Amino acid sequence: MICDLRLVILASALISFQAAVPAPAQDLVVNGNFEKADATDPARPAGWDRVDGLGVQWMSSVGDSHGRAIRMDTRLSEQAMQAQWIKTGLTNIWNIPKPEKNPIAETYGLSLYSAPMPVKPGQAYKITFDFKGRAGAKVWVRGYGIFAGEKRRRWETYVDCHGKGDGWTTQSQIFHPTKFHKDVTEIKVMLFAYYPPDVYWFDNVRIEPVVE
Repeated sequence: MICDLRLVILASALISFQAAVPAPAQDLVVNGNFEKADATDPARPAGWDRVDGLGVQWMSSVGDSHGRAIRMDTRLSEQAMQAQWIKTGLTNIWNIPKPEKNPIAETYGLSLYSAPMPVKPGQAYKITFDFKGRAGAKVWVRGYGIFAGEKRRRWETYVDCHGKGDGWTTQSQIFHPTKFHKDVTEIKVMLFAYYPPDVYWFDNVRIEPVVE
């Protein structure tokens, strides 16, 4: 009977321990490592907007183990970028009415959006990503919800990218999309590079629910 009682106590302890182990974090970002192509458009990374192929490129990061990533070159002129957007049919998204010869870093910068991700009310999240380049880029998280009868951007935050030039760094930040704007129902990631004119890389973008 004593032996049986000890077995019951041990079994109960194991059950309690297993219940206390948190479940693996759920990554909300589709194809955050940029290794998969869109099923209907092989030139586009799955889960992200189309790239223009000049200023914003989806390509392998040469000389390291990162595989495919997003490369942004803000040294290109406004005129070069406008011509590329016309060529690739992206002027419905990006359009400069009077493009100049100056680097696009000095004015608009370059960006790429993820597909929308649903968020839960009151839930905190953590974004993590890898970055290569100098300081001059941000990773935005923007929240959307219904306001005045239509979907609008209701909230946003960003992470300033701190780079080491040619080396990759991993950065993260916790955010609360519904803390002050309870009407936020979904979020998007926006990769953004601007000044100084240079080449910037992004990879391994993750967003996970966390408990603070």
